[in-house]
Amino acid sequence: MHPATHARTQPDRAAYIMGATGETVTYAELNDRSNQGAQLFRSLGLKTGDVIALMLDNHPRYFEIAWAAQRSGLYFTCISSKLSTGEIEYIMKDCEAKVLITSAGVGAVIDELPPLISGVKLYMVGEPRAPYESFEAARA
Repeated sequence: MHPATHARTQPDRAAYIMGATGETVTYAELNDRSNQGAQLFRSLGLKTGDVIALMLDNHPRYFEIAWAAQRSGLYFTCISSKLSTGEIEYIMKDCEAKVLITSAGVGAVIDELPPLISGVKLYMVGEPRAPYESFEAARA
């Protein structure tokens, strides 16, 4: 069931709790964040059927990004950070992703990617480093 349904009926109920940190996100928060993400994707000119790629460690932003993509009619391709740079480049080009959302926790491979995937908008959850933009700041 979509978080918006739960946000209407039980907004203060926990949608998820991260075991390692104890971070709790309610259905209302998840719904709001996924709506902001959808608005960001639309502001980037993404259209129904376009693709975003996700390469995240075990990160709580995954859920809101997945729901934002669903709200926007976008496909999302999850990419393992255990792959080589060449394999990731191939997947990015093959799926024709227009956006990559990653996190610092996936390792050094994210530093090698930007020149290989020119034209792809780059975002990082958490504290970004160049050339990645902050996903949280962009969607706010």
